[in-house]
This record gives sequence, C-alpha cells and structure tokens, in this order.
Amino acid sequence: MAVRKVSNRGGNIVGHFPSLKLGRMVAFESLIERDFVYLLDYEPTVERFAEQPLTIQYQHAGKQRRYTPDFHVIYRGHPFLFECKPAQRVAEPENQLKFAAARQWCQPQGWAFGIVTDEYLARNWRITNIKVLTQFARYAIPPETKSRIFAALVAAPGPVTVSDVVHQVQPQDPQSLMIPILHMAYHHEVALPLNEGPITGASQLTLTALGSENGGWWP
Repeated sequence: MAVRKVSNRGGNIVGHFPSLKLGRMVAFESLIERDFVYLLDYEPTVERFAEQPLTIQYQHAGKQRRYTPDFHVIYRGHPFLFECKPAQRVAEPENQLKFAAARQWCQPQGWAFGIVTDEYLARNWRITNIKVLTQFARYAIPPETKSRIFAALVAAPGPVTVSDVVHQVQPQDPQSLMIPILHMAYHHEVALPLNEGPITGASQLTLTALGSENGGWWP
C-alpha cells in the first residue's frame, strides 16, 4: 500500500494506470512514472511492483528529512527502489541528497537503488511499442486463431515477418489478424523486436520462451 498519495501541486501530471500484472490501478505523478509503469507491467522478469512504497528518513544540516522513492520493484527475485526523474534534474543537490539516503538505506537491506530518466526511456522504441501492445492485451483471442499462428511459425523454414504470417494464416482478411498477433506479443506467446523500430508488417515474428526477448530494458 502506498505511504502517500500522488500530488500535482507542482503542476505535474497525475493519473492512474490499469495494471494487468497487479490487477489494480497504479497511481503515477509524472509522465516518466507512467511510462515506467508501462514497462514494469509488460516485462515478465518483473514479478511485482508498488508505487510510493516507503519513506526514508535522513538527517541533513541538522534537520530531519523525508524521502519517498517512486517504486519498489521485484526483478528476478531481487528488490529494488526506483526514482523517476527528468535527466536535467538528477544532479540537483537536493535530489543527490535523497538518492544518497536511499542508497544508504538499501545497502543493509540487500536492496538496490536506481534512477529512471526521460532520456533513458526515450533511448529506443521499446516504450512506444509496449504502448501499442498494451492496447490489445485485454482482447479475447479465440484459441483456434492462436493455434493457426503458432502452426505458421513452427512450419516456417526460416525467418518470417508479421506480414508473412498474416497472409499465410488469413489471406482473405489480413488486417484482422494483427490484433491476435499484438495480443500474443504482449503476453509473450510470440516475440517481436521492440527496441530497434516501430512494429510494422515487416517486423520479424518468432516463437519465444517466457522472458527471452526482454533484454536491454533494465535501468
């Protein structure tokens, strides 16, 4: 449970994200936080996460200070605290004090502390593509449709694209097969390359084991 409510008193954007992984609404108070939640909700190596998870108390200049990191994340069984912050503000002295206090608190707990910036999230196409996949995550896909897609991938003699599979499985109405493919990609039943460019008909489509295509995202 969050230790404090999100606030827009500084003019930041607040809202709630409907998490499939957690089965509840997740509060965010910046666009960086919102985009990080898209990432956390999609990645299979993230077991669970929580916003505004705890408050760290520390001393500075003879005064008691308080700092609440943005997220607690369990990644591959290991606990992390994360702060989401614009890259241009990371070096501000006040923030550096908070980050130092967080690292000091984490060390004896066996936790780790990380900073997620807007520059980090924008470094490739991953977030943009995850947002596309998320739109189709809740669709109900008939099992027979999934079976035909799986069969096409298993039978392929070499690399195939989304368009190849679409026209092989459903040539009479190829556009209608895009939703099942995007749904299956969100749920890691098939894999699409997410980092290099936008998802298109020319994107390579493969079978994948859970978690095998998520490299390169971790802050």
